[in-house]
Amino acid sequence: MSSKWPPELKQFVNETFAKCTDANRQAVETELKQVIYQAFEKGQLHSTDWKNFKLKSLSPPNKRKAFLPSTPASNGIAPGLPDEEDRRAKRAKRFEQQMQGGAAGSAPGTMGQGRLVQGGVHSYGSGGAYGAVAMTPDSDLAVYDPNVIDWDQHTIVGKSQKLEKPYLRLTTLPNPNTIRPLEVLKQTLELIKRKWREEGNYGYICDQFKSMRQDLIVQRITNDFTVQVYEIHARIALEKGDLGEFNQCQSRLHQLYRLGLGGHPEEFLGYRILYLLFSRNRAELNSTLAELDPEQTRDNSVAHALSVRLALSQGNYTKFFRLFNSAPKMGAYVMDHFVARERVTALVTMCKAYSQGLPLRLVTSQLAFDTDQEAHEFLESHHAALYKPSPPDTQLGDRQLDAKRASGPLAEVLGKFQVSDLKGQI
Repeated sequence: MSSKWPPELKQFVNETFAKCTDANRQAVETELKQVIYQAFEKGQLHSTDWKNFKLKSLSPPNKRKAFLPSTPASNGIAPGLPDEEDRRAKRAKRFEQQMQGGAAGSAPGTMGQGRLVQGGVHSYGSGGAYGAVAMTPDSDLAVYDPNVIDWDQHTIVGKSQKLEKPYLRLTTLPNPNTIRPLEVLKQTLELIKRKWREEGNYGYICDQFKSMRQDLIVQRITNDFTVQVYEIHARIALEKGDLGEFNQCQSRLHQLYRLGLGGHPEEFLGYRILYLLFSRNRAELNSTLAELDPEQTRDNSVAHALSVRLALSQGNYTKFFRLFNSAPKMGAYVMDHFVARERVTALVTMCKAYSQGLPLRLVTSQLAFDTDQEAHEFLESHHAALYKPSPPDTQLGDRQLDAKRASGPLAEVLGKFQVSDLKGQI
């Protein structure tokens, strides 16, 4: 790579950083490095039309183009301000120096590819991913700049050979002697899978998976194995009802799938949609739906999740509970976390429609309870098992719920569900 970039490329990098948001920054940076590496390898740094080059990670879906800012000014950045221009110039200069520094000791065909494949930006300094210490290739002097991302300062290669390690939150820079390299992590995964099958100790297994994920992050290992670790942890968390840990895994998987890695993206896309329905995160749900392509919607897991969304939007609780009973793969495990809320919602509606009396057997069949006793216990847990008088020998399923009396407690419970849902976050 030549010692200087063409002015068009410098301007392209400068404007790219200006358009970044916190949501897309990692994807943009990854694609930007790939594009420049490829142009260098093909000898096209000076011939590429950088002025009109478009990054996929900065191109919103067609349905959203009219609503998304496309210029630095529309992002709240005033191009004419000297401070902002200076910050953008520093970003571009830093990026250029990193690319040139990577080329200096590498053959053109392999330049920087190890770090490129390993992907994301992770920093554990006091400034986090931003506020890095900028280092030039020819100088040992560190210059702090909160607007410059240090791509490589904290990238390490682990040396530990221990298969098992407890998870400890990092409070200092990671120590290579306590970090396991990729080959050891692969052995660890097999060990943990075997222990899960034989012992089923979720507390221990979850701790080991979090430790593995941490070792992957600090080494910036982003490949098919990374996806495998997060997918397995997500499934185990779902099985044990640990929705918080599942959400951490599926959020990371959402980023990894964007890099074109392996795994089961459609399956977890279905879970993601169901989770967003649970948390009622409408903004993120709409963003996810806007990015769907026709091929994804034909997948069984995604199609099922979209049907669940439609049933909820229409208030069609009969269809919703039919979908609950027919959920593919582990979809029902996600739905378990909001099926109680939808049962209460449906009961409030049914009480209005059956003001003269609501047969318990109808509640059982419509709301996907296994038995009349289970339906009765659900009502009882919400102080709504209020029945009309009936002969002593009346079977439980034939008893009539006093809809008028039961509607009050049910409405109160529904209000509590809506308050707790405000805590749902992606």
